[in-house]
Amino acid sequence: MARYLAFRYLRRDQPLELYFYAVPQLCLRLMGYWPDPKGTLNWRALVHFAILAIGVATELHAGFLYASSNKIALALETFCPAFTSAVTLVKMFLMLRYRHDLYYVVNRLRHLLFDFNVAEESNSIMRKNSQMAARFNFWPVSAGLSTCSMYNLKPLLVALIVYLQGRQDEIVWSTPFNMTMPNFLLHSPYFPATYVFIAYTGFVTVFMFGGCDAFYFEFCVHISTLFKFLQTDTRALFRQYENVMQITGEGAANFEASLVVLIKRHNRIIELTHFFRERYRTITLLHFVSASLVIAFSIFNLMTINGSGFETVLYVGYTVAALSQLLIYCYGGTLVTESSLELCTVVGCCSWQLCLPRHRRYVHLFILRSQRALTMAVPFFSPSLGTFASVRIE
Repeated sequence: MARYLAFRYLRRDQPLELYFYAVPQLCLRLMGYWPDPKGTLNWRALVHFAILAIGVATELHAGFLYASSNKIALALETFCPAFTSAVTLVKMFLMLRYRHDLYYVVNRLRHLLFDFNVAEESNSIMRKNSQMAARFNFWPVSAGLSTCSMYNLKPLLVALIVYLQGRQDEIVWSTPFNMTMPNFLLHSPYFPATYVFIAYTGFVTVFMFGGCDAFYFEFCVHISTLFKFLQTDTRALFRQYENVMQITGEGAANFEASLVVLIKRHNRIIELTHFFRERYRTITLLHFVSASLVIAFSIFNLMTINGSGFETVLYVGYTVAALSQLLIYCYGGTLVTESSLELCTVVGCCSWQLCLPRHRRYVHLFILRSQRALTMAVPFFSPSLGTFASVRIE
């Protein structure tokens, strides 16, 4: 854990193993949700689930109370973090439910990436993609932490400004997020503990959505890397026979054995992607719905607020954080789709005409299979940069 807290994965000169699921491990281990081989329930996971459940229930209740009183601005201000926390609570439940399957996914990816002797070119690809994944994943977590910290500091800063202006009698203590709490918890001596509890629910939300979203993006990056490996190995296979008129005899037998290995690897990558996509289907769908609503609420608040510049910065930060979450899913889906289609181009551009007729059929079937783009599609849409652009424009 210390190596992740030191942010070593943001450097260029670290071992490849360190970059593997660096940000998801940091976030999910802190919350107790990182899948382990035993599949046991971590006590921290249950505690954080209970904390966030209380926060979601009280926050949604406060939002509906404001809405029923026609306090639309306060209602939207409350619903923004409430919807994010509610979806995060669902993510926590699904991460616990599929913890055995997610451990299988991580273990399988580790095996496919690290347990084979890879060429220097493939090693360079893996390092580049792993570093990109670690830095890209760190961005939405940083944006979420910044926004949460602004929410948590806002009541304290407002009270400090009033105090420095010499208006001590006008100080009104409030909580970081609008929640309906028992009245006695909002007064001395319990108010400081209530404030810390409410502030902590925000950090639970940030680390959980950061960990879940980073888990998804990391998977997409590694699947893209595996497709790049396939492309490199396919070129290397045909490169051996550049100077022959036709691949025959012992060379044909060796070619067939190597080609079968490549085809089996391709099938395993597709099967693993389908397996993971089914487990993350609900998370992806709910995430897009909630993030779109949060962006709409934030922009509406930006257009209607009459308060201080701090509130403007707060909503801008919240919008940036929500867009960052959406971009993670959309860019990840694009990486998987484009890398899977590139394999078709690579195989088609190789010297397959040198093969025997039987082997040509294998190659043609390989091309046909890779022509079908592998996507991270969920009901109603497929995450991609095109989808992100349409959400942003709308």
